[in-house]
Amino acid sequence: MDKNNRHKDIDALLKKIFNEDSTVNYYPLQELFEQRLTYLDITKHQSLKILGIDHKTLNAILTGEAKKVDFVTILKLSDFLEISHEEIVNKYFQLVNETHNETISLAKRRSFIINNFNLPSLKKIGFIDSINDFDDIERRINSFFGYNSIFDHGKHRITAAFSSGKRTTNKENLTFWYAAACQSLERTPNPYEYDRDGLIDYFPQIRWHSLNVEKGLLLVAQALFKLGITLIFVPKFTTDLHLRGATLAYRDKPCIILTKYTKFYATMWFALIHELFHVLYDWEEIKTEKYHITGETDSMNINESEANNFARQYLFSDEKMNIIRAHINEPKYVKQFAEQNHVHPSIIYTFFNWDNEESNTYGKYDRYMPNFDNLLERFKASEFLDFIPVKQISKNRNVDIYSI
Repeated sequence: MDKNNRHKDIDALLKKIFNEDSTVNYYPLQELFEQRLTYLDITKHQSLKILGIDHKTLNAILTGEAKKVDFVTILKLSDFLEISHEEIVNKYFQLVNETHNETISLAKRRSFIINNFNLPSLKKIGFIDSINDFDDIERRINSFFGYNSIFDHGKHRITAAFSSGKRTTNKENLTFWYAAACQSLERTPNPYEYDRDGLIDYFPQIRWHSLNVEKGLLLVAQALFKLGITLIFVPKFTTDLHLRGATLAYRDKPCIILTKYTKFYATMWFALIHELFHVLYDWEEIKTEKYHITGETDSMNINESEANNFARQYLFSDEKMNIIRAHINEPKYVKQFAEQNHVHPSIIYTFFNWDNEESNTYGKYDRYMPNFDNLLERFKASEFLDFIPVKQISKNRNVDIYSI
């Protein structure tokens, strides 16, 4: 730096220092006013005459107790104290925030609740008793999720490749579901590294576990866990979420969340294979982008049709369906053919229903669809719906399934 520029730089720095009113920076508004009276050697009564305001109005401003923001008085004070409008407004709002910190904090928490939770939906499912008792609402949310503060809910942004049957539109309910999943995963430490080659080797064994309605999914979950993939079950909570499942990148490991999308046993297995396809072929993108909701965003290069087709062909291919279609009304034949191909018979009937949706054959084959609620109980589905704290639900599931 040459000599002239050096002097200019020093002059600019000194000008900035001397123009900066340290009194404004370090003293509250009340003290600034009293110091000004001393400096001008006038009384408070005289200042009221100068400002053209009454004693009550001035005190309300100086103490931060004004019920309404009187900008005219604030601007008058700005000129009287010889500080900028911006500085005095900042000082005033700082004072108000300090004076009314408790009520402002309460309003912030309630505003956060309104903006991040669908209270009518939460009341409908029995999570809260009233949409107006905010103290109770806050307590229940913090207790269920294990939050130290209601604002902890803000950390659960949607970062998943979601498998959805229909377009999901209610972001508050979706976030509630996602937060329950994340809080549960946070309490399910998986010590194993993700083993993609191991998953490929294990894949041929997955399908035949569908034959075991009582324990099949549980056995698959345990095997996947040792491959570094955590599988949990979180119910939908509300009817407006049409999710089959999700693939998350959590702690840099794949995590799959399943939900009971329909009453059909086959749908759960279809969702599992669909999500495992994402783990195999979209994992790097999910780790990087961490955001994809089927039908709502194209932020990730994930082909849902490809994942659906993979799940369909893996569980029961079109070629096999063409063979069984003519015998679909022969239960013994279907059962035998299903066992030969290592799938539960209900998967055949469900796929047949999907292929003939216009004919509405669901009711005709309903008796072949097993009830799998007992299996889901092992994943603590009802405990979520009873709104037991997620910490306890996770502990119960971890001991029962993953022995941790």
